[in-house]
Amino acid sequence: MSFVLGVDGGATKTVAAIVDQDGSVLAVGTAGGANPLTWGEAGFENVKAACDAALTIAQADWEEVALVFVGMAGADEPQSPSHTFAQTQLRQRLPVPFLLDNDGVIAHAGALAGQDGVVVVAGTGVLAIGIVNGHRVRVDGMGHWFGDEGSATWISLQALRAAARAQDGRDEPTRLTETLIKALMLNSLRDVAILLANGDLAKYELAWLATVVAKTAEMGDRAAQRILHQATEHLAESAAAVYRKLATVCKEATNFPTSFTGGVFRLTEAMPLWFCQALSERLPSVVIHEPLLPPHLGAALLAARHLGWRITDRWLQRLMETGRQWGYFDLGAGLVEVLPKLLSEQRNPASLFLDQLDVEAILTLINDEDHKVAPAVRQEIPAIAQAVRWAVRGLSRGGRLIYVGAGTSGRLGIMDAAECPPTFGTPPDWVIGIIAGGPQAVFRAVEGAEDDMEAGREAMRQLNVGENDVVVGLSVSGRTPFVIAAMEEAQKRGAKTVAITVNRDAPIAAVADVVIAPVVGPEIVAGSTRMKAGTAQKLILNMLSTATMVKLGRVRSNLMIDLRTWSVKLRERAKRIVAQLTGVSLQEAEEALRANNWEVRKAVASLQTAKGGENP
Repeated sequence: MSFVLGVDGGATKTVAAIVDQDGSVLAVGTAGGANPLTWGEAGFENVKAACDAALTIAQADWEEVALVFVGMAGADEPQSPSHTFAQTQLRQRLPVPFLLDNDGVIAHAGALAGQDGVVVVAGTGVLAIGIVNGHRVRVDGMGHWFGDEGSATWISLQALRAAARAQDGRDEPTRLTETLIKALMLNSLRDVAILLANGDLAKYELAWLATVVAKTAEMGDRAAQRILHQATEHLAESAAAVYRKLATVCKEATNFPTSFTGGVFRLTEAMPLWFCQALSERLPSVVIHEPLLPPHLGAALLAARHLGWRITDRWLQRLMETGRQWGYFDLGAGLVEVLPKLLSEQRNPASLFLDQLDVEAILTLINDEDHKVAPAVRQEIPAIAQAVRWAVRGLSRGGRLIYVGAGTSGRLGIMDAAECPPTFGTPPDWVIGIIAGGPQAVFRAVEGAEDDMEAGREAMRQLNVGENDVVVGLSVSGRTPFVIAAMEEAQKRGAKTVAITVNRDAPIAAVADVVIAPVVGPEIVAGSTRMKAGTAQKLILNMLSTATMVKLGRVRSNLMIDLRTWSVKLRERAKRIVAQLTGVSLQEAEEALRANNWEVRKAVASLQTAKGGENP
């Protein structure tokens, strides 16, 4: 039997679905974002990784795939330079025939189940696309500097402008002045302006602020409500513009089926209604449909159609039904809550005969699988970077970096937290590790601890978690009750929440402001997530804490300027650090350290002051 793969390569996540000739969705795999403007070459690796994940879960091989249809953010229109570049990159990674188009095309195919019509896609950016009788027109998709009106990014920028005007007394007061600053963990709007000017406010974080605007609107804030209304007006304008463009190439330029999709339509329950009202005012005879399929299934549908498969109503119904069973059914009109089938629990085809191998072969196989971990983590760097930015801001404002986990995940968090004081000279309450079951669970399993949701909430209450804290939930499966409850409580208290998992759309994603989910594949021993998944978590924690401390000035050059000198070994290291930073001999370095209570930073400062240099 042959299959098709439909791939939605979005700005923050890539989703791949494998579909058979009957229209059944056999598996869905995910990876990090695919937009090369954000992810670079890792975006193309994520397309392959999502496909590999789907194939692994379905226990299928690439040889069985007849065609892949990839809709990719940033790929632009066919024949464009960016499209040609993306094709070249994917050709090096996908071992089977594939078709490539921009992500608006597969969103269109999904929302209208492959029929002609007009679709508005509104997420981080905006694209309105019309396809009728082979004619294709699009509106916007120009980026947030001079386009994308109505997108999440546009909403956030408008909110920042409204907050600035209110602060200056040029407009009515708004809670946005307070809520936006708190959400960004900053002190003032001027700090926001500095971040934007320096390029330190990532587009992901900017778009994420739209959720803050929506919450502020739900509090009754008139400025926030007005911005959301204006967003739907702009989206309706884009749809109407598509109709006008279609009128120049088609005789029948009215009454096309019209739909919508994307995260903006989920900001509040009213967003779809406002959009429909605004569009009906412009086009009274327009027929607006709820979106039918998510983009990745739209891509699978286009692949099947290209191969000449027989697409019937029954085929489409089966695609819809089985697609819902796999979750990832985000239509912009509501999210179907389905627990995804976890890749971390699948059997690894490479180790089916593990018990029959000799020792060397077992070790080689484990090592081969370990080689997949670092590349998978690399693909998550944009998400890890966002967590670092929040941690730096939070710690600078008196907050903490708090790891929460159970079992292996909890122990890894405690280990990373414990290493920060000796390595970076941090106070013990800067980085904290919490494990389900308490300290005794570090050494032996505590039965039922990971299922105790109230204990997770109580841990956050005991720490008095607040808006300057960053809480990192460590859960390989993404469904550990203790961790999810702790993150939920932390989020209610205004803390930033980060999920580190290997199952991107598991329940933990619902309580995370950012999800870090490397696709490492099934373990050598099925479900033994202390192996590749645990290694991935350790690598991510290394990156998160180290990068945070570097940005906080706890590293000079690449040396530990705040090293704690608690042993002979560490004192010898301290002498070398002082000598390297100041150019003095080891003997002089030791004398400076002794005179400054063996504190490296003070010893370096005293020597540089004596030489007329700058303090560290």
